[in-house]
Amino acid sequence: MSNEKSPATSANGSSELGLGRLVTFALPALPVAAFQLPFVILVPKFYAENVGLSFIAVGAIITIVRLIDAFLDPFIGYYADHTSPRWGRRRTWFGLAAIPTTLGALFVFNPWPVMPFDNAWISGLWFFVWSMMLSVGYTALSLSHLSWGAEVSTSYYGRNRIFAAREVFAVIGTLVATGLPFVLSRAGFHGDTSVLITLSVLVAATLPAFAAFTVFRVPEPKHVARTHLNFVDGLKGLLKNEHFVRLLGAYALANMGNGVPATLLLYYVRDYVHGNEETQRLFLLLYFLFGVLSTPLWLWVSKKTSKHRAWSFAMLTACTGFIWSPFAGHDVLGENAVYAFGVIMMLAGMSVGADLMLPVSMQADVIDVDTARSGEQHTGFYFASWALANKIALSIALGVGFVLLGIVGYDKGDHQPDTLSQAEIHVMTHAPTEGAVVAPAEVEKPPVPPKKRKHHAPDADKPVKQKPLATWTLIFLYCVVPILLKLAAVRLVWNFPIGAEEQAKLRAEIERRLRENGNGNGHGAAHG
Repeated sequence: MSNEKSPATSANGSSELGLGRLVTFALPALPVAAFQLPFVILVPKFYAENVGLSFIAVGAIITIVRLIDAFLDPFIGYYADHTSPRWGRRRTWFGLAAIPTTLGALFVFNPWPVMPFDNAWISGLWFFVWSMMLSVGYTALSLSHLSWGAEVSTSYYGRNRIFAAREVFAVIGTLVATGLPFVLSRAGFHGDTSVLITLSVLVAATLPAFAAFTVFRVPEPKHVARTHLNFVDGLKGLLKNEHFVRLLGAYALANMGNGVPATLLLYYVRDYVHGNEETQRLFLLLYFLFGVLSTPLWLWVSKKTSKHRAWSFAMLTACTGFIWSPFAGHDVLGENAVYAFGVIMMLAGMSVGADLMLPVSMQADVIDVDTARSGEQHTGFYFASWALANKIALSIALGVGFVLLGIVGYDKGDHQPDTLSQAEIHVMTHAPTEGAVVAPAEVEKPPVPPKKRKHHAPDADKPVKQKPLATWTLIFLYCVVPILLKLAAVRLVWNFPIGAEEQAKLRAEIERRLRENGNGNGHGAAHG
């Protein structure tokens, strides 16, 4: 790999990838994104309805997994920055992280072996273990990928190009995941089970191959640090970076605003809008399709204004969609509710490209502040701390959403043809008591293993009548909470102090220090 050519160097001295390597760098984001959306939206629903865990159990497992994963983030980022393997820090960590990520995605979507319904602990443990592996593997994979992109380009708009390419492939992967149910339904496979199994196989086949291609084809950025701070000193420097703290707060709020409605979308569409399964998938398709189509728009807006203003405009666009969501219910518009909600999903989707691209590009600029001050390159540590705070906020939002629906008695709707009796549901959703038995008279039908539940009953898509408190809780969580969170994020970044001019000055300072230290001969450029 040492004979690879370096990226092209622009007039301002920044290193940029050519188009071929830019595509190669971004390609692994496609299979990664293919499992991300189902993991947030379909997997909790699948384990609650098909496997039989309760809402509270699913919410608790998700919260615990994300909190543990978040705790590990800074340590993964720190050691990724401070190791020097022969193939380079970013290449090595990225390649190795693809292994647990692939295994986690393969097994969390497939509840093997067939588990008896009289032991909810086994189901919960399976969900926890493989979710944990998927989450930690994805953390190491994404941190390496983001750090790699931040270091391979050092210019304000060059970083936009890197992360725009990455996120376009991510959204394409999401579109694949969203469109797959349509293809499977036409082939006679209905329901979430066939979707999740197919996605897991696709990810297992493509992610290792794409990751290997990237490792062998994309050059590793040169490590330019001259000093090596310990973990505690690095953390102190991070907290003293007021620009980072401000951007971090905005990003966490914005992602909470995305996560809460994403988790509840399928229930909102089914029970409030009265859309069927195909309508739900169509809404997701529209959402991410407009995310791809709007990416060039936000790139253009960021050049005309700045990254932070473009991101603010995108979040406000999403708010204009959410604000109309309560009025798109079936009780309000009748059959027209489906069409009205489709327009709302287009508006909300237009912010996706900006949400995925601009904050991480801004984060790379904020890291330059620390590099100019400390003389060390903390890219992985910064992105890890960024991920930690974001995961804590998102885990709380997702967990609280499910728990609140459970508390107010939201009916998730068990419409499978082999509907379980109350006695069986009790066994599945409560810890087994030694010696406890279920009276045979209470069991109306024998339990059917999850793998045999490939098809929904004809009424599986019908809306479930909810109590008024449950309905209003769903509306509040889906519509009001995202608007409040996104407006708070806009308030933080509207007048963000780092723009193109300020970032150019930071890079000039970094390069000056490198020259003074005798480390300026190519150390700021990438090498193969």
